[in-house]
Amino acid sequence: MKTKANHDQPKNKDFYDGAWHLTIENQVVEVTEEVYRAYKRQEREKRCIISNGKGGTKRCMEDCSTCQEQRTGSVLSLDKFSADGFDVSDSINIDELVEDKLLLEELFAALGELDPENRRIAELFSMGKTEREIAECIGCSQKTVNNRKPKIFAQLRERLKNWE
Repeated sequence: MKTKANHDQPKNKDFYDGAWHLTIENQVVEVTEEVYRAYKRQEREKRCIISNGKGGTKRCMEDCSTCQEQRTGSVLSLDKFSADGFDVSDSINIDELVEDKLLLEELFAALGELDPENRRIAELFSMGKTEREIAECIGCSQKTVNNRKPKIFAQLRERLKNWE
């Protein structure tokens, strides 16, 4: 017969004896629930997202060390970029990297302020789509896209004017 205390405990193989446990390098370690959830979230984010065979997706549970695909949570290296044919500068200006990151964050915030259809126009334009292709995607005329595009970019320029 189950007691109320057992009934209230989370139904998780890593929760027993009233505490959360992680197995790290074949050692079981007792941790707080917060640490447990953060560790599991980090581990889950390292897993590839693959097809579930039913038109949806799921996290891959295969051995990543034998996988030929690049994992989204894997560590990147400059050597890998060079091997893949990308130019990597020997000197990296940290100030420029930080400024670029802040500018991108501001741009994403500005894009988030656009209404969904205008945001979609900006997105499709950034992908190199023509006005005609954009119009077909969002279901309006090419002239509508032509009229909206300058207004969208003027709004973005105004929002980002301090970044020039």
